[in-house]
Amino acid sequence: MDNIFMRKGLRCLLNMLLSAAIYVIVVFCFLTVYSSNTAVVLTPYKRDEQPHRCTLPACADTVTNVKTTSTAPLSVILNIQPHHTLAYNESAGYLNYDVWRQMPGYLVDDMRVRRSFPNHPDITQITDTLRIDFSEAAGDSHHDGKYAHKIYGFLRPFATGVHTFGFEISKRTASYGLELWLSNSTSPLHTRKILTTEKRRKWRKEKEPTTPPDTPTSISSQSSSHMSNELVTSEAIWLDAGLFYYMEFLEKAFDGSITVEVKWRLPDASNFVSISNDSFVPAVPLSDTDEFVHSPMATILQGPLPSNKLQSHWRVAFVEDAVYPAMNLDVLPPCNFTSLYAIPHVLDEYGAHNEVFISGMYPDSGSLHWSTLHDRLPQHIIKQEVVDSVVGLYKAALSSSTKYRGTVEQLHYMEQTANKQNGSRFLVEFGVHLHGEDVTTHTSEYVYLAQGSTHLCHTINFEWKHYAYVYLVVTLKNLGLWTKHLIHNIEHNQGVTKDFSVELVIVDYESSDLNVEAELSKSSLPKWHYIRKTGPFSRAGGLQAALDYVTDPNSIVLAMDMHLAIPPGFVNYARKHVVQGKMAFAPMFFRLNKGYTEVNPQGYWEPYTFGIFGLYKSDWDTVGGYNTTHYTYEWGGEDVDVADRTLEHGYEIFRIRYPGFLHYYHSRKGLWNS
Repeated sequence: MDNIFMRKGLRCLLNMLLSAAIYVIVVFCFLTVYSSNTAVVLTPYKRDEQPHRCTLPACADTVTNVKTTSTAPLSVILNIQPHHTLAYNESAGYLNYDVWRQMPGYLVDDMRVRRSFPNHPDITQITDTLRIDFSEAAGDSHHDGKYAHKIYGFLRPFATGVHTFGFEISKRTASYGLELWLSNSTSPLHTRKILTTEKRRKWRKEKEPTTPPDTPTSISSQSSSHMSNELVTSEAIWLDAGLFYYMEFLEKAFDGSITVEVKWRLPDASNFVSISNDSFVPAVPLSDTDEFVHSPMATILQGPLPSNKLQSHWRVAFVEDAVYPAMNLDVLPPCNFTSLYAIPHVLDEYGAHNEVFISGMYPDSGSLHWSTLHDRLPQHIIKQEVVDSVVGLYKAALSSSTKYRGTVEQLHYMEQTANKQNGSRFLVEFGVHLHGEDVTTHTSEYVYLAQGSTHLCHTINFEWKHYAYVYLVVTLKNLGLWTKHLIHNIEHNQGVTKDFSVELVIVDYESSDLNVEAELSKSSLPKWHYIRKTGPFSRAGGLQAALDYVTDPNSIVLAMDMHLAIPPGFVNYARKHVVQGKMAFAPMFFRLNKGYTEVNPQGYWEPYTFGIFGLYKSDWDTVGGYNTTHYTYEWGGEDVDVADRTLEHGYEIFRIRYPGFLHYYHSRKGLWNS
């Protein structure tokens, strides 16, 4: 009897366990099926653990200046971050559309390495569609098959529920990269990449559409093969009707053709459809964009990066960010100096290329001796034993001086111009602690060490003027964006150095793409001069007009280029190397390859130009300035001609690779008289 009850109890227990197992399986299957059909909800920005959902016109902490009148458009200012706002008009029905021309590369990441992205497009306009046809864009003669697009603004869905986004792509002969970003609110700060794909050129292996690494794993990209056009889709995303969602559509293409449109699949729908412009709200009103249809010649740059943002090989090791009160302590015995190699003689045409030498420098900035195809003038780094010897001789002179007593705390910088027969001239810059003073005194002076001598001397007839007035002169025609860049660059440098003994002189050949004089007027530059010339462009003629404007013989005139990144200390560095009656200044710049900037520099040090050239006004007059008779309506050659005549008159030309002094790549299409 006990066995019977035991068997019945076991059978009952087994039935209970089986029922429980079946229940667990059913629940698991239900949850699995349910979760597979549940839309992804973008994690909202939270404040005090509450979802941040802004329904206009409420949400006062995000939206201000709300007009509640039903008969007028609802204008809203969105406070994105301190000192930065976005404005839009609710009833506009369009999006902002920015275009960058002549931008190499085919990936969206290629856009991001450009200094012009995202704030300085070549064209700002509007669009009422999320469709881009590269076959139409290629008809623009300024594109050269290389362009980038950004369409951005706010999406306002009219249905609550699951939305799926997709790229519908056709005419796929171009290499391209596409990205779609969507915010969980009106703030661009909360955007996520929800969709991306790319196609490489035909000779490379094509990359399948992939989910970006920073995208949640539940949001994927899928390719639909049953359609004649390619469709790349995201997974389902939950959107609420009436809310505003900031979005960005980025496209980068290269060569060939491509047509792409961002579409969506609405809740309870089976097909993807175009997004109606009823859902579009611009981030910036047209009134703020219609003045920015820019010149196609070049791309405006945002000004130089702070030194701590540059790669380490662009950082100058010596004191460069300010014009410090460098002085000559007068602790060395004086001496007259004879030029080491400048002897008046007649040169063959463009002979300066073969007669200008590059001086040595210390310390090594790391950017000076890259291996390049154009390394005709490699940078010489002064040997450590030579540096130690010069420093030791200067310390000895300082310790025995009857005028000043002190100690050398630091060697900032040293240059050497050597001649095996005569000796070496050095520019030495020290940080010196003088006895009885609490601050460090900075010195900067030329010294001479004769061949076989054990004593330094101060070159009384070869000195740089610490507070010389400097004219930066350029000439241009239809370089509006580069003109803005140059002005911004100098404004930035003066803000850093507080060096206001500088005047920018612009000679303008009737530019039609920018009111250059008005641009100068609204700048913060305290000193500038504008000269307007008529007729075909002539670099020699324009620069000579700037030379004629300068009347002070004791001022430095430095001929410049329009496509440069000028470091803050450059003007003071020029002062040190333009010696009146003795030496001209012609620094080498690093010529960046197409598509590269100082953030990711690739290129070479340019040895074949004297386009950047500085002399005192009195010395410009001595060598005869620019030859406007031979070099008329053109550019090229006029710079080397000036260098030839400078050497023929017995001047030295100082040549060195100046760290951080860059020349940006630019197209010559449409420039000047072409």
